Amino acid sequence: MSQPLFSVITITLNSAADAEQTARSVLEQNFTDVEYLVKDGVSTDGTIERLQALGVRVIVSPDTGIYDAMNQGIAHSRGRYLCFLNAGDRFAGPDVLATVAEALTRSGNPDFLYGDVRSFVNHPHLGIGRAGEGRLIRYPDRLTRFWLYRKMICQQVWFVRREIYLDRPFATDYRILADYAYLLDMVLRRRVRYYHLAKEVAIFDGGGVSTKASPRRDAERARALATVYAPWERRLYETVFGGMRWLNRTLFYPMIPLLPERWRARLSGL
Repeated sequence: MSQPLFSVITITLNSAADAEQTARSVLEQNFTDVEYLVKDGVSTDGTIERLQALGVRVIVSPDTGIYDAMNQGIAHSRGRYLCFLNAGDRFAGPDVLATVAEALTRSGNPDFLYGDVRSFVNHPHLGIGRAGEGRLIRYPDRLTRFWLYRKMICQQVWFVRREIYLDRPFATDYRILADYAYLLDMVLRRRVRYYHLAKEVAIFDGGGVSTKASPRRDAERARALATVYAPWERRLYETVFGGMRWLNRTLFYPMIPLLPERWRARLSGL
């Protein structure tokens, strides 16, 4: 069998309605050089049956958590580039994969391509956008050390070469932020070739545990940062970042909702 350009992988567990919405988003793509597979952790709510009725390939097996499930999905995939689109999330339109394929060719087939995201995570100061339309986040073309210290690229807009994942799977001793640790490792330690596609690629539902503050999430973030940043660097960045938080709350956040969406998106990604 020929190797498809893309494998889109969805992780599910008892999420029938959300999983079906995501599957339809993938199946509606007007690009055909793609395989779609779902790794299900033995759902009992009809998720498996509803997806199979759509003709989706569903791999059913126990797992120890989302990152173990993702590693299992990688092992079953065949595509040159992998994208994780989880239950409840969806592509921004039927032309997304065609646009990404064109961008990969145009950019010389990098190791890692990322697009922009429309997020429904409820920001503590910005909410979820005007009239609940979500916040479009425009990521920067260049990922600096300081930006990566402060920010995360939503994994639903990642397209990563399969061999990158096979060489180093997700660390399953993380429960919340293995994807953030992986991004830091890819860009700052392994120095993969990356490219930013300035297009809305995915709509992020925002219901996952990584979007909610918790002591465990804070501990995992600190651990991830410690793997790539020296202690002095972390102290410096945290001092600067603390000042930026105050400036954002007092000056920029009240202004952002008044701006056109293209400017709101750019500022959200800074």
